[in-house]
Amino acid sequence: MAKRIKRHDAWMRTWHWTNLISWAVLTITGLFLYVPALGTSLGQDFLNTGKMFHRIFAVLFIAVPLIIAVIKPRTFGDSFKNLFQKWDSDDKEFMKKFVPYLFAPHKYHMPKQYFVKSGQRISDLVLYFLMIVIAITGVMLWVNVPGVWFRLALLGHDLAFLGMSLIMVIHIYLGGGLFQPYRRSAGLMLGDGTVGESDALYHWGHWAEAELESGENVIEV
Repeated sequence: MAKRIKRHDAWMRTWHWTNLISWAVLTITGLFLYVPALGTSLGQDFLNTGKMFHRIFAVLFIAVPLIIAVIKPRTFGDSFKNLFQKWDSDDKEFMKKFVPYLFAPHKYHMPKQYFVKSGQRISDLVLYFLMIVIAITGVMLWVNVPGVWFRLALLGHDLAFLGMSLIMVIHIYLGGGLFQPYRRSAGLMLGDGTVGESDALYHWGHWAEAELESGENVIEV
């Protein structure tokens, strides 16, 4: 029988879905706010509606991880603990090979990885930092802080958005399965949160071996 390993629970998948939807809506509505000519060309009512949706999904973007942190602190905490895991020789080798691997994956044998890959730990840390910056500056803009604080908040908001957008494009390319070796990875966060045994061993060898040995999260199908 084939085996699948449970990788992401419903709470993490919910957080991922709300982040994905919120980011898409905030990006679209933010463009109309950042370039007023786009909004005014479609009328003031359209611009006002865009502002309303931007605020609604901004609240969703901020509130969901905070709610999960309160309801399921272990789930939330584990996701951060993995980011600060000590690097070993496999992590260092993975990072050395990663860029050429993106252009010629069939030529490289990548070393085993843990629950969060080396490169993802870096990108996630940067992403979480930018999420905090964009949330704080967004609140500052919403309450209309005075003078230089408003201009600084606007600059920080724009820079954080650009950084997040770059990371999201890369994340979609890899996590969405557009990159051939990651083709079946889209179903992890967007599906039932499980991964097939062969894919698990290929992408996260250390983690998969430990899970298969314990059997706790292994599902036979």
